[in-house]
Amino acid sequence: MPRLDHFAKPFNRVGWFIPPYVSMGFLSSLAQEINRKGDGFGQHDLERILAHIYSPENLAPMVVERYPIVPCIGDYKIIIAESVQAHFLGMDHIAVAGLMPVIEGAGKKLAESRKVGFKGATSGFANLANDCKDEVLAKNIGAVDEILSMMDSFIEFSEKHLYIGSTKYSLLDKTNRHGILHGAYTDLDYGRPINFYKAIAAVDFLCFIASLRASISSFAPNATERSDLLVKHYRMLVAAAKNFHFTPTKWFDTSAK
Repeated sequence: MPRLDHFAKPFNRVGWFIPPYVSMGFLSSLAQEINRKGDGFGQHDLERILAHIYSPENLAPMVVERYPIVPCIGDYKIIIAESVQAHFLGMDHIAVAGLMPVIEGAGKKLAESRKVGFKGATSGFANLANDCKDEVLAKNIGAVDEILSMMDSFIEFSEKHLYIGSTKYSLLDKTNRHGILHGAYTDLDYGRPINFYKAIAAVDFLCFIASLRASISSFAPNATERSDLLVKHYRMLVAAAKNFHFTPTKWFDTSAK
């Protein structure tokens, strides 16, 4: 299979990367829209599109059928589930702040399991991704060139966006580990769905890395009876946040009264 640099370049330009569990058709459409709009493609555009990937119907099977069984990720299954629930309640400050430690903690655990150095997050994720690239090449695992592109794309995302110094973060969304967890960013700097989408995508990327050595599918899980029930719950949360002004953002918005 060919490398996916034609996806990586436009995605990384807008603070995104090649995610796992997403169809090539969807990725192609996103890349085309970014290229078509050029500098006119902003974070609100990306947020609108990513909402289709991280919908209740797609996240519920991950929450009940995938995250709990993935090595290293399963240790954080409750934190992830609570963060996803917070997102659907419109509490994206809490959702993303809950996921940031998961990304770092699970990344360290995966690095330890591979005996890869992880002294700092920026170099640690690069070391982890590069180790996966070496293994994929050596053992001819899966669609090799596609996986290599994914790894390179995530390295760039982590170095230039997720773990760059908070004062150097150039995009409006402010999905940056240091700014969020060190308190450099306040209410108005982040707390939108796009922050959650980027954070949960990083968790999914780590799930994909774990699947390279575990007996777990590299594809998204199918819907089940349990996940269908959870979808209904998520939809109820979305409706509650919308219809009853449940989100704290609206409590402090005098124009909404």
